[in-house]
Amino acid sequence: MQPAIQVISVACAFCLALSAGNLSVPEKLIADGHWKRARAIVEARFREAPDDPLANFLLSQIRFAFGDRESTLAFAEKAVALDNGVAKYHRQVAEVLGVMAQHSNVWQQLVLARRFRKEIDLALMLDPFDIQASRDLMEFYLLAPGIAGGDPRKAAATAGRISSIHIAEGYLAQARLAEFHKQTQTVEEYLRKAAGSQPGYYLGHIALARFDLALPNRNRDGAESEAREAIALDPDRVEAYSILAEVYADRGSWTDLDALLPASMSHVPDDLTPYYRAAERLLETGRELPRAERYLRTYLTREAEGNEPAPAEAHWKLGLVLEKEARHAEAIAEWSESVRLDPASPASRDLKRLGHIRGAARLPTFNTKPSQCSRLCDRAGLTMTA
Repeated sequence: MQPAIQVISVACAFCLALSAGNLSVPEKLIADGHWKRARAIVEARFREAPDDPLANFLLSQIRFAFGDRESTLAFAEKAVALDNGVAKYHRQVAEVLGVMAQHSNVWQQLVLARRFRKEIDLALMLDPFDIQASRDLMEFYLLAPGIAGGDPRKAAATAGRISSIHIAEGYLAQARLAEFHKQTQTVEEYLRKAAGSQPGYYLGHIALARFDLALPNRNRDGAESEAREAIALDPDRVEAYSILAEVYADRGSWTDLDALLPASMSHVPDDLTPYYRAAERLLETGRELPRAERYLRTYLTREAEGNEPAPAEAHWKLGLVLEKEARHAEAIAEWSESVRLDPASPASRDLKRLGHIRGAARLPTFNTKPSQCSRLCDRAGLTMTA
C-alpha cells in the first residue's frame, strides 16, 4: 500500500463515526474489548497527528489498559488542553486521578479527590448524558472517605440519574449499590432486570453470569446459560468464552472445554484469555494440572489483551502449577520471570517462601527463557527444601 493511501486509510478508520452512540472505530473496538486492534489504529493516527485531541484521549485509555501508569495522565491532560470542550476528555483525566488516589497516602488522596471532582463535574456539565462519567461519580461517592466528599446517599441519587438516561445501565448501577451494601439478593434481582431489560444487551448477560459464578455455591448452569446468550448476541467478544471456559473447567466437562477453546480462538484470535481462565480454575481446584500448564503456556504465546492478565501474572500462575507437580526448579524459573516482568508480582513471596529468592536472583534468569532458566536452576542445586 502506498504511504499516502495508508494515511488516508488510517484517517478514515479513525474518524469514521458509528450510528450507535457516535463512537469512532477505535472507541467501538475498545468498548468491545479489542484493545490491540484499537491501539494499532490510534498509534498510527498519533504518529501522523500528535496534536489530535481524540488520539491523545484514546492513547491515555489504551496505555492504561496495557499497564502503563506513567504516561496516561499526560495524554489525558493534553487532550483537554487541545480541546477543553469535550466531556470525555475531562472524564478520562478524572479516571486516571481516581486510580492514582487509590494508591496514594491520605493527604495525597484529598488533593487528588478535589482534582477528580473538578474534572468529573466539568465532564457532566459538558455532557449530562455521559453514563460513564456518572458511574465514575457514583463510585467516588461510594469509595471516597466522607472528608473527601464520599456519600452513599449521593451515590444512590447518581444511580437514579443513570436510570433516567439508560434503563439497563441504571439496573447495573442499582446492582452496584446493592453490592456495596452487601445485599446479595437485591444484586441478583437488578442484574436479572439488566439482562432482560432490552434485547441484545451483552453486558447485562455477562454481569449476571459473573455474579452466578461468584456465588458461594457457584451457579454454573446459570452462568453457562447467560454466557451462551451473550455469544449468540456477539460471537466476536471474548468475555462469554472466558466465562464458559471457567464453567467447563470447574465442572470437568473436558469435551465441552476442548470444543470451546478453539472456537474462541477462531472468533477472537488475538485474545487467549479463555485459556487463562480455564487454567486458573484448574489450579484453584487442583485438577488436571498438565492441562492447566498447557493452557497457561498457550496463553503466553501471544501478547495479552488490554485489561486482561499480564504475562507476569501468567508466569506466576504457571509456577504455582509446576510447584503442585513437584517441578520445583521450573516453578522457580517461572516465578523469577514473573518478578523480572513485574517487581511487585506475588511470585516474589513464593520465591521467598521457598527460601530461594537470593539464589534465584543470582541466576541469569532475567536474560533467559524460563525453560533455559530451569536447566540453570537444576545445575545450581536450587531444589525445594523439605
